[in-house]
Amino acid sequence: MAKIDMGELLPKEAVSRRITGDTQFMFQFYKPCIQYYEPSALTRTNMSEDRLRRSLISALHGCPLLFGQFKIHPDLTISLDYDPLHSNPPTLEFQRLSVTYSQLRAQSFSYSVAKQHGLDIAIPDGSITRGFDKPMLMVKVTYLGDGGVALFSMTNHVAFDGNAMFSFIAHWARCNRLLGSVELPADLELYATSLVTNTNKPLVDGPVEISVDATRTPAEISVANSKSVATADGVQACVFAISVASIQQLKEQVEASGVLRDGEWVSSNNVIAAFIAQCVARANTEAQVYEAGEWTMFQSLDMRRPLGLPLRGLGSPLILAECQASAAEITDTAMFSRLAKRIRQSVDKYTGEYLQGAMDWMNQSYTLLAQNGVLEPWRHFWFTALNTNERAVGVSCMNRIPIYDADFGAGRPTMARSFNPRPNYIIVFPGPPSTRSTGTGPPEYEVLHLYVTLELPAMAALRADAQWNKMCSLVSE
Repeated sequence: MAKIDMGELLPKEAVSRRITGDTQFMFQFYKPCIQYYEPSALTRTNMSEDRLRRSLISALHGCPLLFGQFKIHPDLTISLDYDPLHSNPPTLEFQRLSVTYSQLRAQSFSYSVAKQHGLDIAIPDGSITRGFDKPMLMVKVTYLGDGGVALFSMTNHVAFDGNAMFSFIAHWARCNRLLGSVELPADLELYATSLVTNTNKPLVDGPVEISVDATRTPAEISVANSKSVATADGVQACVFAISVASIQQLKEQVEASGVLRDGEWVSSNNVIAAFIAQCVARANTEAQVYEAGEWTMFQSLDMRRPLGLPLRGLGSPLILAECQASAAEITDTAMFSRLAKRIRQSVDKYTGEYLQGAMDWMNQSYTLLAQNGVLEPWRHFWFTALNTNERAVGVSCMNRIPIYDADFGAGRPTMARSFNPRPNYIIVFPGPPSTRSTGTGPPEYEVLHLYVTLELPAMAALRADAQWNKMCSLVSE
């Protein structure tokens, strides 16, 4: 892979980010995506290799953290540093393949099919050790046999969360259309607010959402938190579509049920989370992947607003907001409205005070581990709900990220595909823009795409579930 040569456009300076103890650091992994562009004369001219290379250099000029590298300090704290004399440039590669856009479309732009054709880049494991120096951004452009384009990109989640990643791709697209200096969007501005304060809270006072264990090795922790599957190919990943109209119907069902008192409300994200949780938990139970019983329901929550931090910037601190649901609530369709209300009310717990306490505890705990000789403290923390041995189902609603805003001068992508490796943790992405979208403003969406990964028996049960099939349709496997 060729590293980007910025020449004189290499940023001169940047504020380093301390990431020790930040929950963002616990999501230290790479998030991949492929955006597809249909064949046209504009695709051939405006997405040429030379033009994309020049516009990417222009887009990167204002994003120094994408040239950063992890620095492990003597006290084992970690920062994401930028040094123009020793930068860690993003990579960009091009290839031409005989497989066509039409062939990929006929297979619903399946991520597994794209992987078979080599449209992707191998995803790093995300480990951090001394000397680890993987690029923060990797891009691969494939020119397809009939003139279409597949644009693969992935960023390290510590530097860019999903929203920032696709805001950057949209920024690159604007630079490509204008081929000149384009003002950096507010979505990608840096902020220097620190989440770190000094406290004396002992380890036993930690938040229930986060676990730490210094008595076992990271490998032992990983094994202990991973449910064994009977076969090597024991999980299946599928993408389903649910219409925005169906989500509105679910919301109206809750509002008409009588469970909400005066002044109470539920959001569209609350009802889609409740619907997904019920169907996935019921499938797991009916397939006997998990025994019947109480389930933990969790949602990814951006901590910036309750912490009073700027809503723009690179990355974001996250927590998995949990609530408990009885066996009846999580599997009985008649309890749907009550579950949606419970999910809505569970978020009220996550005040700025609670979240600041969680951050303080993490940093204090990290320091204690380092002081007691734990060599890689960052590998001893995990989100409790991600232990797949336990009954837990989660939803991450990313349905507002600008994944389809990337018009390089040949129109918006017609489809985007990502990959979700975590069983029972469903990712919600926007579907392709509706035909009403004009390309001059935010796209309109008629459907959302649900990225679901389950053990094979549970997936079979989900695909046979009448309630699921009433609202969702299979897009690709």
